[in-house]
Amino acid sequence: MLSLLGNGIALAALPVLAVAQIPPDFARKAQMGAPAAISANATIAHIDAAGKAVHIIRQGTNGFTCSLIPDESAAPFCADAQGWQFLADAFTGKPKPTSTAPGIGYMAAGGMHHETPDGEIVMAPGANTKMVQEPPHWMLLWPMDPTTSGLPTKATGATYIMFAGTPYAHLMIYQDPKTLKL
Repeated sequence: MLSLLGNGIALAALPVLAVAQIPPDFARKAQMGAPAAISANATIAHIDAAGKAVHIIRQGTNGFTCSLIPDESAAPFCADAQGWQFLADAFTGKPKPTSTAPGIGYMAAGGMHHETPDGEIVMAPGANTKMVQEPPHWMLLWPMDPTTSGLPTKATGATYIMFAGTPYAHLMIYQDPKTLKL
């Protein structure tokens, strides 16, 4: 089944969830992912924890989509059309992103990531990983290469490349999106 998101991005082959399965406060929590100037008019979408179904809770008007990360963190995020495609591809298990241009994503409430003992951030939990809290941040969602950019791959408290060495490597900017002039 094809589900078109309000930003023109389609998630193919994902069945639509029944509305009754979505928590009643989901939309309110998802909107915490970006400044109100963005989230107030964003599409609200739900991706199930297995990454196999999507449901549009509210159609937006500004090209952004907000949701909760479908893992134990349930961290809110919002992204523009290309950023949503990048993130939706990751959350639905695609081998690499299908976005065709850089996207912007916001996590105004912060998030969590899995980190190895030597500080490398990985996409999935492992025997030696721990969950680490992230501060509010925004992201440039486009495959990034630390070799050509010279940017660090460990969370230094500023800007770094998350998931280095994977197709989902992207730039993390530890700056509170709520302080940006939009």
